[in-house]
Amino acid sequence: MKRFLLVLTLLLLGCAQVPSDEGQGTFEAPPAKAPEIEEIREPEAQIAQEPEAQIAQASGEPVPEDLSPEEQAWRGRIEAALEPAPCLPVPAPDYPASSYQGPLIDTHLHIPSIPDWDPEEEVTETPEGRFGGPQALLGWNVKMSEIACTIKNEGTRKNFAFFPVYEGEISARQLEIWKRTMEEYPEQFTPFIMSSGNDDQPDGFPTVGAATLREMLAVYPNLFRGYGEIGLYERENGGSPALPPDSQRLLEIYPLVRENNLVVYFHLGEGDRDNFETVLRQNPDINFIWHGDQLSTDEIESVLSNHPNAYYGIDAFWGHDRELFLLFVGDSKEEYLKKLNAKFTTVLNYAVQDWKDVVERHPDQVLWGIDRGDAVWNYDLEVGQAQVMLARSFIGQLDSSVREKIAYKTAEKLAQGLQ
Repeated sequence: MKRFLLVLTLLLLGCAQVPSDEGQGTFEAPPAKAPEIEEIREPEAQIAQEPEAQIAQASGEPVPEDLSPEEQAWRGRIEAALEPAPCLPVPAPDYPASSYQGPLIDTHLHIPSIPDWDPEEEVTETPEGRFGGPQALLGWNVKMSEIACTIKNEGTRKNFAFFPVYEGEISARQLEIWKRTMEEYPEQFTPFIMSSGNDDQPDGFPTVGAATLREMLAVYPNLFRGYGEIGLYERENGGSPALPPDSQRLLEIYPLVRENNLVVYFHLGEGDRDNFETVLRQNPDINFIWHGDQLSTDEIESVLSNHPNAYYGIDAFWGHDRELFLLFVGDSKEEYLKKLNAKFTTVLNYAVQDWKDVVERHPDQVLWGIDRGDAVWNYDLEVGQAQVMLARSFIGQLDSSVREKIAYKTAEKLAQGLQ
């Protein structure tokens, strides 16, 4: 711990110096207005090929010359991630009278990390994301100011934001970015610490251990309000194995969660229902949110009925179409929007069919979220507005007594309980 804080202290001192849709639905997707919008960021392709040396100077902030070249590169990445960008208001789309018109809180927003490759490594092309699209990298092809502007203009006033913190020397840099982000946007983001433990390696874990997590949380006390999203499933392509919610690693973390008054966000793995319910019973004073398709809707309702500290996040608005999901995380924004527009009615009808009764029976335990991340264009305003259009259309189909709860009130209540 002392060594970790010593490294951070030195860094902070350096900061001061230095299926095609064939069917017909019952709801017609409304046409959105297409106002003249001034472009506020550089073309994606240009930014994606920007070399490291240019990124280091992107913010216009001077990088002290007395730092080592490596530290100058890290400092440049931090400042580029936090570079301000103008945020011009844009007219909202016209929503039909049948759509929900009120406030929205997105409870599933992944924030990208700064690049983690060696500062001496020359990288000129954007890496591929987990699902094949152009990977979003903070300060490389998207900025925090641009993400904040998008979610403001798309119509989600607040969100639960998953801030990645990796093991190793990068963690101090990431933590500084999240601290400064919350100083700049204290109302917009509810910060969760997403602390994966080298989960791309076969000997890694979906989360760091309790000792490392404690060190991370101690750097800026009370910065984080949640722990997650932690995916407990087995990683694809030879990554880390599954981690059951009642594993020893997580049992050691729950007391730390309680100590720091955090809410937990899990993506369960296969066969995790029973051990998840065990954890819910053992920790009645900790609120757990989970999402994913590992449980049937009947199983989800059973968990919600039996555990008042359990909450479920609905974000699977794909119309039972795996291809549409893959397009959402793929390499073409245009292809995704084209297919979503063509399938809008079918996707909406499936969402109503799958989730309307669940929400109306458990209005105080169900949340809404987009689950965006990975591909850089997921943070594009046009994509955000399309997701919000779908969410408002879905919520408008619910009984009027529950609409505001899933839209924002349940999330707001959870967030306020963490203050």
